[in-house]
Amino acid sequence: MPEPLRVVRIIARLNVGGPSLQVILLDGRLRERGWDSLLVHGQVSTGEASLEEAARRRGVNRRVLPELGRRIHLWSDAVAFVRLLGLLRRVKPDVVHTHTAKAGTLGRVAAAVYNASRLRERRCFVVHTFHGHVLDGYFGPTTSQLVRMTERGLAHLSDCVIALSERQREDLVSRYRIAPADAVALVPLGLELTPFLELPARAAARAAFGVPQEAVVIAFVGRLVPVKQPLALLDAFAIVSAECPGARLLVIGDGELRQSMEEAIRRHDLTERVILLGWRSDLQSVYSATDIVALTSRNEGTPVALIEAMAAGTPVVATAVGGVPDLIVDGVNGLLVPVNDTRAMAEALTRLIRAPEERDRLGRAGRAYVMTRYGADRLAVDLDRLYRLGLQQKRGRRGLELAE
Repeated sequence: MPEPLRVVRIIARLNVGGPSLQVILLDGRLRERGWDSLLVHGQVSTGEASLEEAARRRGVNRRVLPELGRRIHLWSDAVAFVRLLGLLRRVKPDVVHTHTAKAGTLGRVAAAVYNASRLRERRCFVVHTFHGHVLDGYFGPTTSQLVRMTERGLAHLSDCVIALSERQREDLVSRYRIAPADAVALVPLGLELTPFLELPARAAARAAFGVPQEAVVIAFVGRLVPVKQPLALLDAFAIVSAECPGARLLVIGDGELRQSMEEAIRRHDLTERVILLGWRSDLQSVYSATDIVALTSRNEGTPVALIEAMAAGTPVVATAVGGVPDLIVDGVNGLLVPVNDTRAMAEALTRLIRAPEERDRLGRAGRAYVMTRYGADRLAVDLDRLYRLGLQQKRGRRGLELAE
């Protein structure tokens, strides 16, 4: 029996979010398809919720490099690079797959140095996934331009970059010119969605969260950070609340804007109508208690929270940014609003609060859409094929059969 092919997957940290969730879910599925997988990650920052325990429970084969964190620090980053390069030389991977901006930088440079010392038939295939991107919306104009220039350089060190949606692929190829079209693969997210098909009892879930049984409940699920714009949702909900006093808002998540959220809730006199729940692991209960899920981001890849909400049959209202319009067709399986348009967000939420039949229709359509397109097994098949075909081209030989 031939030895398993080796893939080293590198991510900055296993914080709560789509990138971490995907790399954890993939571990077992890649092993089932003949891959010896090693996940390398740093530590979460202070105040961040972690998925490391979830990785441990799943038996993920992983290596922690404490220096490989989110924040840029010259000395720590240099140490992380040296340790990554040493790890690659010991493991001798067939594939190096990086995720997130900082890990993508250090990991791809380390892979390039590693490959420079190897014969062609022993070099690794280097791939990077853009989970969203920091090309726009995170920094000021000058820094954003520097980030784009850096990513163009890193693309030259990559054999392939992965976009999660067609619009994101268009961003990488045409809008920001990060990589040529033939070097950008479209591989949508894959998640474990079956747990969201059967939800706990609605009455019990609402009682646990302190929500009135008769209320129409809106939920926000995500990090409380500027790019997600949760304060914009509070502004919209203040308008909604004036017209629909029975509405309630659940905020699931935490982050640097927590204190600002608390201050805005008091300023809008919404203390009795907004509940900050922090991070929750019982998302099935959250969606059971919820009538509408809202997303106000100014930049997104493919939001995990929306996919999970749609799988649960919960209608969604979201800003039309990044890969969101590839997920939601306005009026068909959700509602889209322009970014930074508080009034439009408020009007869309009010519309659904007053139209339970439309909520039901959008919820059913959303579930049908994501269940056929965003499964974890489909993702494993897509990546297995990409890795093997990429290795054939990289090493200039055939014989890497696709797993069934």
